[in-house]
Amino acid sequence: MPAETPAAAKVSTRRTTKTATSPAKTAKPPPKTTTRARKTAATGAPTRPAKSRRSPEELNARILDAAIEEFSEHGFSGGRIDRISKRAKTVDRMLYYYFGNKERLYQAVLEHVYAAMIGAQRTFVTPPDDPVAGMRQLIAHSWEHYSSHPELVRLLMTENLMRGKHIRKSPTIKDVSFPLVETVNGILTAGQTKKLFRADVEPEFVLMSIMSLAFFYVSNHYTCSQWLGVDLADDARRAAWLEHITDVVLTHLQPGAKGAASKRART
Repeated sequence: MPAETPAAAKVSTRRTTKTATSPAKTAKPPPKTTTRARKTAATGAPTRPAKSRRSPEELNARILDAAIEEFSEHGFSGGRIDRISKRAKTVDRMLYYYFGNKERLYQAVLEHVYAAMIGAQRTFVTPPDDPVAGMRQLIAHSWEHYSSHPELVRLLMTENLMRGKHIRKSPTIKDVSFPLVETVNGILTAGQTKKLFRADVEPEFVLMSIMSLAFFYVSNHYTCSQWLGVDLADDARRAAWLEHITDVVLTHLQPGAKGAASKRART
């Protein structure tokens, strides 16, 4: 073979150098797939990003909770829709959408707290064979409900200032029956049968005595604490008040209690 000429060798060297030094081409990344363009394997339908949507029931509950706080703090006349919507993390128009107006919202609040109270009463179960223990538990149940629901007490005080205007308009509250009325009747009947309770007591008076002694303590503990010079919110004082209510009611129910009271009145 003829020897390679210098010119040919030079050309060959350049080609070799160019091939050796040129960078390798990188593959282009695949185009981004948009959310709308993604396909599900099962249906072939495009997927969409999940949105966090709150249910109407959840929003309704948040509005009611915020309204309970607002009306129990400021009453009906002082309660403001804008503060309620802010607490509920929504807008005013949603309150009007669900409840119509401020008065209807306030009525819904009363219905809600009444329903909670009645629901708690329905869960109360008395011991079958011990009327005295049953009465003790009934007193404690009433006391604990008022004590743990000061918003209920404030709302009832407001409604009484308005002479029960909104309760009368509510068919839900107007037609309700309070389970504790039947419960008191049952406990008293069992106690009278066993000669543990006097026979001449009015069940309604007994229940109202229990409720009023519990209600008064919660509704007036700020003013009473001031003029008594003590803190009626103290746990020890609250426990002592429950014992006092219990003692007052059970003493009143003892056989012969009325005769003893009449004898004292004559002396």
